[in-house]
Amino acid sequence: MLKLKFADNSEKEILDATTVYPSGSSAIRSRMEVHMAEDAMPLEAFEALVSDPQKTSALRLIETGLGEDGTEVTVRDTLYSAYTLVASLGKQRVDKLDYTSGQPAGETHLVAVLEQLTYIEQQLAALGISV
Repeated sequence: MLKLKFADNSEKEILDATTVYPSGSSAIRSRMEVHMAEDAMPLEAFEALVSDPQKTSALRLIETGLGEDGTEVTVRDTLYSAYTLVASLGKQRVDKLDYTSGQPAGETHLVAVLEQLTYIEQQLAALGISV
């Protein structure tokens, strides 16, 4: 199971299609594409959730699985900070392959693309200077 834990310690289950695109440069914004099931919440609630910079200032991507003894264990727990800018938000059709029949199958996800402030933007924000 994959969960996203927000700065206020609330957690939401997300889909495996969630991806982080690091820029590799302090001058270019990194991006995070968050996918949730369409029926997880209304679009307006999803928008309110990912548009709150207080919540998205620290995001933890937590993947859990079952250990050998059947108990839930943490597979990975990664912290991402300053993903406070919403680049895009909405519903998106995602095409997949049904491996049992070989036929293409599609589903609709709630998708938000969040961008991380660059290093300079983060330093200016710490000084109280808006970008």
